[in-house]
Amino acid sequence: MAHRLYIVTGKGGVGKTSVALSLAKKLSQRGVKVLYNSFDQENQSDLCTQLDIPFVHFDLIESAKTYMGKKLNSELVANWIMKTPFFKSLFNMIPGLGHMILLGHIIDLLESDPNLTIVLDSPSSGHALTMFESSHNFKEIFGSGLLVEDIKRMHDFIYGKDILKNLIISLPTKMALNESIEVIDHLKKLDFENTHLVANDCLSPILNTDEELPSFLQTKKDLELSVINEFNGKILEKIPHCLAPNFKAVMTELSNSHLEELI
Repeated sequence: MAHRLYIVTGKGGVGKTSVALSLAKKLSQRGVKVLYNSFDQENQSDLCTQLDIPFVHFDLIESAKTYMGKKLNSELVANWIMKTPFFKSLFNMIPGLGHMILLGHIIDLLESDPNLTIVLDSPSSGHALTMFESSHNFKEIFGSGLLVEDIKRMHDFIYGKDILKNLIISLPTKMALNESIEVIDHLKKLDFENTHLVANDCLSPILNTDEELPSFLQTKKDLELSVINEFNGKILEKIPHCLAPNFKAVMTELSNSHLEELI
């Protein structure tokens, strides 16, 4: 059964976007009503169209205007406030505020359509931690008020049964996996138990052959297998390196073959 919200994160360069896009594609192929969201990153609308992946894109400023317009019952006033220098600097003064607003926008969509699932292609894991920590910190800082009420509503939603699944993407190296486990441990301290480690771009599965390999490939395979065995039981899925000739073919191969455990 699909969850309502998948948050795909990890360090830069580990293949978060590839995994998030192919996961959205796989869910769509299985008949799930799903949208991919690039969450305050480069707009991937053209790429999603080429790959036939349903998507929704939110701009941070537009999301903030929408949020404030609802709270003030006036889009005109919200638009004026957003143009003030103070409000433009507010996002820099309060880390996580912008991401909280975007996450709130996403949760609004999910609450309005009980059949919808969203795959959120999060920025690096540091930003994801800031977003989740901020939701806890804002409640303590402000104590009460509209913002706190909204955060509580968001908490009630994402902590609901079978709602959220966090996928921490890592390369299959000891340092990368250790760093990812630190992120997972941090999220579990915030009671996000449904958080899992995914090793991406693994060479060992495609080098599983009786033929003699060049020495550098054999060394690479042995080192990777040693690391994966060391982390045995902590890795939800090992996604093999894909030899497809282009990005579209990579997405197709991943969505067809390798992501079952992520759902």
